[in-house]
Amino acid sequence: MHAESGNPEASNSRSAVSITRIHTSVPGRARLKIGGLQGSSSVKTLLERGGYAAPGVSSITASDLTGNVVVQFDVTSGLDSIIDYLAALLRGEIIAPGEMPDAGPEWHTLSPNQSCFKLEASADAGLPGGEALRRLASTGPNILENIQPRSRASILADQFQSLPVAMLLGAASVSILTGGAFEAAVILAVVGLNAVIGYQTESRAERTIQSLGAKGPQTAQIMREGVIATVPVREVVPGDVLTVQRGDVVPADARLLSEEALTISEALLTGESAPIQKTVGAIERVNVPLGSRSNMIYRGTIVTGGSGRAIVVATGSLTQAGRIQRLVGATFVPETPLQKELKNLGQRLGWLTLGTCAFLFSLGWLRGIGLLQMGRSAMSVAVAAVPEGLPMVATTTFALGIEKLRREGVLIRKLDAVETLAAARVVCFDKTGTLTLGHIDVDTIRIGDNAYLINRDGREQNALRNLLEVCCLCNDAEIVQTEEGLRLNGSPTDGCLVQAALDGGVDVASLRKRFARISVQRRSETYRFMVTQHAMEDGTLTAMKGSPKEVLARCRIEILPDGTERELTPERRAAIGKVNLEMASQALRVLGVARGQATGSKPNGHDGRDLAWLGLVGMADQVRPGSSELMSQLHEAGIQTIMLTGDQKATAAAVSELIGLNGRGEVEIVDGADLEEMSSGELAQTARRAHAFSRVSPAQKLQIVRSLQEAGVTVAMVGDGVNDGPALKAADVGVAIGQQQSLNAAREIADVIIHTGGLGGLATAIETGRTTHRNIRKTIRYLVSTNLSEVLLVLAGISVGIGAPLSPMQLLWINLISDVLPGIGLAMEAPEPDILRQAPKEDHTAILRRGEIGRLAAQSAIISGGAMAVSLLGATRYGLDSPITRTMTFESLVMAQLLHAITSRSDRHSIFDRSPRPPNRALSLIIGGSMAVQAGCLLIPFFRRLLGIAPITGTDAIITLAGGTLPFLAMEWMKSRHETVDGELVWTRAKEQTNLPAPV
Repeated sequence: MHAESGNPEASNSRSAVSITRIHTSVPGRARLKIGGLQGSSSVKTLLERGGYAAPGVSSITASDLTGNVVVQFDVTSGLDSIIDYLAALLRGEIIAPGEMPDAGPEWHTLSPNQSCFKLEASADAGLPGGEALRRLASTGPNILENIQPRSRASILADQFQSLPVAMLLGAASVSILTGGAFEAAVILAVVGLNAVIGYQTESRAERTIQSLGAKGPQTAQIMREGVIATVPVREVVPGDVLTVQRGDVVPADARLLSEEALTISEALLTGESAPIQKTVGAIERVNVPLGSRSNMIYRGTIVTGGSGRAIVVATGSLTQAGRIQRLVGATFVPETPLQKELKNLGQRLGWLTLGTCAFLFSLGWLRGIGLLQMGRSAMSVAVAAVPEGLPMVATTTFALGIEKLRREGVLIRKLDAVETLAAARVVCFDKTGTLTLGHIDVDTIRIGDNAYLINRDGREQNALRNLLEVCCLCNDAEIVQTEEGLRLNGSPTDGCLVQAALDGGVDVASLRKRFARISVQRRSETYRFMVTQHAMEDGTLTAMKGSPKEVLARCRIEILPDGTERELTPERRAAIGKVNLEMASQALRVLGVARGQATGSKPNGHDGRDLAWLGLVGMADQVRPGSSELMSQLHEAGIQTIMLTGDQKATAAAVSELIGLNGRGEVEIVDGADLEEMSSGELAQTARRAHAFSRVSPAQKLQIVRSLQEAGVTVAMVGDGVNDGPALKAADVGVAIGQQQSLNAAREIADVIIHTGGLGGLATAIETGRTTHRNIRKTIRYLVSTNLSEVLLVLAGISVGIGAPLSPMQLLWINLISDVLPGIGLAMEAPEPDILRQAPKEDHTAILRRGEIGRLAAQSAIISGGAMAVSLLGATRYGLDSPITRTMTFESLVMAQLLHAITSRSDRHSIFDRSPRPPNRALSLIIGGSMAVQAGCLLIPFFRRLLGIAPITGTDAIITLAGGTLPFLAMEWMKSRHETVDGELVWTRAKEQTNLPAPV
């Protein structure tokens, strides 16, 4: 536990459970903030039931309204041990008193009879109705609380959480205190408009995401008092005996009592792509990975073949799926990079404002200026320093990026998720259903020494056709005709074999009619193969498929590609075994196929001998189209890619090689079993060089993401299932991909949903994120330089004794017309052609670097210097307090700032370059329109009174025009003489023409 009493923001990073100390000053009493408690009655119940058993705790009260827990405890016990206990309780490592035990390690070590005895239930009759009701009242309904979608109120409240908005509200407060009610009203209007834009964008995305969801099964087949009944899933309790068959979604965690060729897809929980063959026998070892507990079935997994009976051992939040969801709820969500950068920028601006105001008050006190007058001057500085346009520009920039991505099938839940993608230096991928399609297809068939592809060779080779026909006969998959076409009902393995035969031109329905099935022996622990026997006109046909080693042992001859036969010598058997190993090393699931014929219609037994070997079939979870191209793009963009999978190391290695996860180097894969021995720092170092982690659990995926974040890396996580949930939430940005039902859980958590089902949307999202981030940086540099020019102008005027050259209302008008609209124009800059060939920005880098601050200060001095020169010339002609003097200063400053938006488009390209950048038509229209509005204010009496300005003569207009344009031309000329990279002056073109070494 890393939560220290001196750090109120500390949390348990090792366990990935967020527990924050809010108030601990009273001995024996503590108020804690628990991640996942707010809005969750189940977490509240868990804490209040289980918290009493924590060391020294006398009382514990949890509030699901505030997310806080109040603990009374013995001061000698220590708060650290109590927090450790609560964290373990939330992770599911401790069972709350009075709760039924969950599907922990002990269940798979017990026999079916022992499990029934422990649960006080009958394997044949199930539970009595009264006992089921009592248990339901004790354990609660068998439901998992859905992760609540963001409410309208929370979406609206989030629009006021940023630091720039807080600064604006502070400026409005100062305006009210100093008598500037109108200024305050304008600032509040800006804040309100910003909130409306953000609310509309985010609520639209939330509605779209929620509309994609789908409900799971609502009923289950349960044995009650010896009778099978259909009951609502929510009423299933520990001790119930349930029946599952092909196509069912398992309603609760259960221990198998019996099975018949039962296979279950557990990819939702473990990430294993292939269905798991289930067995009844007890497993001696306690510490067995979830995917290896072959006698257990788990809530949310899908029965892909066969049937079985099982006794329920855990329901609701105590299931494995519930544990993962509980971990999701207790996972801390990190700040986005932009939030951190704006917080740092806000602190700088805050200190600048306070320092300037203190200087003004000191200067006024020395000169004997009245307090009210100095308050108005300070208000002028505050209005000048606060970038009123920043929140609206940032919100609009994000909204534009979100709308662009929405049109391409990429949905963004929160505005700042777009920008966070730009900062990602590591992207972690789930494998099954994310990098792969999540369903098995036939990849390669080996007959003799030849390899075949179905789409190319299926209709041409008799030997291949014969093998496919045997695969269709020794097969339980059913072909169903629907309005949409043919649908295959059966296990993924059987289905993909039938599909391969259909693709190869085999008329499966006619074949099965011609060779009617007589008997079947399905795969089991004893027989690692399936064998069927079929009637022929002159005898019996035996079809077999299964473990290549087992099938090959029952064969005497081999059918070659040309149809001839040859004896299977020891050398030939060894050669087939070698090919089998080669195919397995390529992440293929390999089956051996054989057939035999006998005269007579009587079956000759299922453990047949003297069969004819037909060949090997290699099946694979096909890689999602575009995976290789995406990896290449990400590597070129300087982003590390890591695969997190529950599959074995060999599978992870093969998929990594296939998609180019390792770039051009060797693949380094770390097994999940090795993580337990690593500290967080060691894990982070390992993750920074590894390409994949195999056999990892959901908690370990979360641990990997957390360790990278603790090392200062911005992490994106891409997944599609429940097992990815904790990592998706903990990552700086979570991305859910795909359209299948299993995506529902990931969709509720993720910040970005790629609904097209293709991986190309991720590259598009990163490109948009980088463009958005770069445009926001341009906008912030523009806003800071223009606002600083206003501060310098006010300071210069007061310092030389002429007072504030501009009124607070004029400064507020300048900020609105020359901040918001040009900022939006800069936000509409097109992506740079090489945006994805550049490395992401450095982690924890300030949005304004040291080198930039000096350059922005110089630009501000040039802009303010032009306006100050105009003010002094106006003063010599009309006097210091003349409205005409203020008008000339006001107009020249607005013009200089509007033109500065063109300078802010690029650090490298100048209007004097021979090949300037492509025009930004939106920015050009905004600048032209703003100048027209500014000129119109001089003609309309209402605006002249509002702004305190007056008409000017032709000579005055020339002076004003010079004060506004000369700073722009000077900065463009300076830029043409220097080359800058990412805002920092690094080289001059004059030096670049020589062979001088580059500056360090």
